[in-house]
Amino acid sequence: MMRQSAALATTLLLLVSSVGGVVVATPSAAESSSLAAKSESSLAEIDNETSVLMLDEDDTNTAFGAPSANLSASLAVRDTRVRSELRTRTTGQRLAAMENENERRKAVLRALTELEIRVDDLRAEERAALDAHTTGEITATQLLVRLAHVHTEAAELRANATMLERTADGIDGLSIDGRVGSVRLELQTMRGPIRERAAAVLRGGAPPTRTYVQTTTDGVVLSMIDDGVYVREVYDDSKRTSDASGRITVGELPDVMERAYPVIMQRGEFNSPTGVQASNIFVGKVRYAGGDLTAYVDRGDEGQVFREIQRIPLDNAHVAQSTNSTRSGLELRVHPTYAGGPLRIELVDAATGDSVQGNVSLGSPDSNEQPTFLGRTDADGVLWTPAPDGEFVVQAIRGNSFVSIELTPDDPMNVSDPNDSLAPPPTHARVGADA
Repeated sequence: MMRQSAALATTLLLLVSSVGGVVVATPSAAESSSLAAKSESSLAEIDNETSVLMLDEDDTNTAFGAPSANLSASLAVRDTRVRSELRTRTTGQRLAAMENENERRKAVLRALTELEIRVDDLRAEERAALDAHTTGEITATQLLVRLAHVHTEAAELRANATMLERTADGIDGLSIDGRVGSVRLELQTMRGPIRERAAAVLRGGAPPTRTYVQTTTDGVVLSMIDDGVYVREVYDDSKRTSDASGRITVGELPDVMERAYPVIMQRGEFNSPTGVQASNIFVGKVRYAGGDLTAYVDRGDEGQVFREIQRIPLDNAHVAQSTNSTRSGLELRVHPTYAGGPLRIELVDAATGDSVQGNVSLGSPDSNEQPTFLGRTDADGVLWTPAPDGEFVVQAIRGNSFVSIELTPDDPMNVSDPNDSLAPPPTHARVGADA
């Protein structure tokens, strides 16, 4: 049975468009009362809020990586930042020293064209890294190092774009706002919280974090657990189009978001902070009780989500009902999730149900490889980690007691397939901090 949430949310979110963003209008008191009752009735049947952007399953490579403080990699990232800063500063000083306004106008336009070429080159660098991981030429950790480099370079190029925009503002008759806005948006798609974390780890500013990595030659999924928050970022170049015909307007962005994230849109506060009409990208943000979402939408082909960043506090994470196993006085409870999703592992005393602190490892069925040690369950007997792809085995040990469970990831609600994301999700339960 198809959900009714799409129609309800479209009514609830009365939106008016502007070039700078989208504003939510408030329905009348009578409409609010009636719609709220219908909404609560529909929401009672929908426990899982999370729709996620997934890569096509063909020709993917999935692994885990955990960059650590690395002097050579850190120096390489730092050198990239320093060189970019120097180029921006040098260009700015050269432009400021020009007394002839016509020459300065030409120089700004040349510099902007060079910047656009450098952005294309950076995208090619990212694509080469994804291809190298997909074909097995580099490890997941090595990929994260390369993406940290791309993230850093993108930040510096963004600063260059801002400098050129400010310079152009002082030249009569010259406006480059549209081109600069497009450059900024493109650079945003090469940056993200997990890439930023990898860069911080390389320079010793943060501890290593186990990171789920899945790639195709066109895209990448990254996810991690960071300080009690599940973080996920995805980029899929195959969802983008160079065809400028049939582009959606900023006023149509909420409809695209509604198709992709029906439950999140119904429960959250939607905003479009970026509406650069010259660009082929729109950005939609949703803040809701369970977390926050940023989605990048290609404006062609009636709008497609090609990049997303999600943050979900673990206290608000929705996971499937647990699969349990008892042995040697220990009960292991594992709440399955989708590949790369937040996997909740709980260890308790089989007789009393009291929380147990024990060592947890993750392995593959029928594998001769040593399982990967994840860590110890906390005082509540809980450990969170990104779920692997394919069948896996969770093992827990306390003293001489050992217990294990073999599991397979769930299928998520897939943003890439509107029929999938609008289908009734599996029954999931919200897990609170005291669960």
